[in-house]
Amino acid sequence: MLTHSRRTRSSLGQIADAGLFMLALASAYTLRAYFPWGNLPALEGIEDYLWLFPWVGGLGAIMLRQQGLYAQPRLTSRLGIMLIIVRACLFTVLGTILLLFLLRAQFARSVVILVGGFGGLLIYGRHELTRWSTGDPRWQRRVLWLGTAVENQRAQASLSAMEREALITVATADPGQTAASAFVELLHEQEIDAVIASLGEVDRASVAPLLEACEREGIELLVRPGLPLGSAWRLTVDEFGGEPVLYVRPQDVAPTALVIKQGFDYLIALIAIVVAAPLMAVIAVAIKLTSGGPILFRQPRGGRNGRTFAMLKFRSMREGAESERADLADRNQLNGPAFKLTDDPRVTPLGRILRRHSLDELPQLWNVLRGEMSLVGPRPLPVSEVAAIADGADRRRLSVKPGITGLWQISGRSDIADFADWVRLDLAYIDQWSLWLDCKILLGTIPVAIFGRGAS
Repeated sequence: MLTHSRRTRSSLGQIADAGLFMLALASAYTLRAYFPWGNLPALEGIEDYLWLFPWVGGLGAIMLRQQGLYAQPRLTSRLGIMLIIVRACLFTVLGTILLLFLLRAQFARSVVILVGGFGGLLIYGRHELTRWSTGDPRWQRRVLWLGTAVENQRAQASLSAMEREALITVATADPGQTAASAFVELLHEQEIDAVIASLGEVDRASVAPLLEACEREGIELLVRPGLPLGSAWRLTVDEFGGEPVLYVRPQDVAPTALVIKQGFDYLIALIAIVVAAPLMAVIAVAIKLTSGGPILFRQPRGGRNGRTFAMLKFRSMREGAESERADLADRNQLNGPAFKLTDDPRVTPLGRILRRHSLDELPQLWNVLRGEMSLVGPRPLPVSEVAAIADGADRRRLSVKPGITGLWQISGRSDIADFADWVRLDLAYIDQWSLWLDCKILLGTIPVAIFGRGAS
């Protein structure tokens, strides 16, 4: 949607394609060296080819860039993309052959030629996967347009095709006709990811509370010029619809770092599911044998910006426990909208063991793979508890994906008796986030889970 996001995707695409060209070289060497090719002579050892890997990767990415693969790729047909990749692979092969000729290096030409074929297939597969994923509604931002009807229509008409594909328009609001309370309710009901404010023809006094509500609740805010905007968060000037805008993000974090975090989540979750599969099977059988009923407990939870998703857990309570919660409301040990109860009578004996060591959370690895949760982040609250949060500033904990673990889990878990302290830890995580902080929290979670410290 924004130029810095496109530049980030372009840079990541070039890095990925360079890696795919190197993978193509490894595949070509393997195919040529270990499968019969008639009377062709044996290849040199793989060590003689090692210096060629960075050359092929770098040259391939440069050729793809020169052919325009990373410039507005969604505006090009599939046939056009294929021709771009074929030309880039051809130039990469010719450039490599020319280099080997100049260096008088003796390498099998069949390997170099195969690199072009394998590289083309891998690059096209990566491009199609990227094209498919960026068109998925899960990667699109749900947008509210803030401004007069004329300004909103003018802003929407100025969008490029790529910008339109990156967002879903779900609501519009005129600052002069929308009260702050109604605006906040609209943000909640429509699960808004970003607000685009066109402020050229609006009264500043009427729009200021609405902009403050966006910042307070952690909603991304794009401001078209017309109003001086100050913010404690990161503010950058970018381009949207052909004109400069002020872009306010809820975190002072580079987009590349968030992409790396997402990739890290997918990789670790996939590995963890494979490694923990035998343990999860044993837990599933144990639940079935000890209490009958369903193995998994599915509960609607509030995800990023309050978007509802079904969070998975191994069932640790008896069947029908949700209907009994109202009877236990007066025993809530956590001050605030969230509910916590030590020695909850609804928990089964096996469930206590699972909860103590956080084993009931293992199915949430699937939520991570589905993109609904992260490994590390604020814990997702039930939808009813999200709706009960009265302070708008507390809702800023919803500005990032919820996590399986977080600062709350390694700072006392059920020993924390005040929801305000819980929120304080979540906001500290959001404001101080880094990849290293995620690693420290994950490492800190291991002893907490093993020894069951602070478990309810």
